[in-house]
Amino acid sequence: MNTERKPDLSLDLRGEHCPYNAIATLETLRTMQPGQLLEVVTDCSQSFHGIPEDATRHGYHCLAVEQHGPLFRFLIEVPAPDAG
Repeated sequence: MNTERKPDLSLDLRGEHCPYNAIATLETLRTMQPGQLLEVVTDCSQSFHGIPEDATRHGYHCLAVEQHGPLFRFLIEVPAPDAG
């Protein structure tokens, strides 16, 4: 049974390079509502650490980091205001 939540928004950053990937991810997260889930797909290997670290530093929850061949997939949740 697949219990994975479906993302509310998907951001395809294939072909883009750092630091644009992290900047675009954070800008998109700022437009989302608490509890929403963002999926980010990129082929930039620097994003593997950069996106989760930047998201966490800005208060978002990185729920998954996956590698599928040359692609990286991140699932990031916008926390509720009262969430720690």
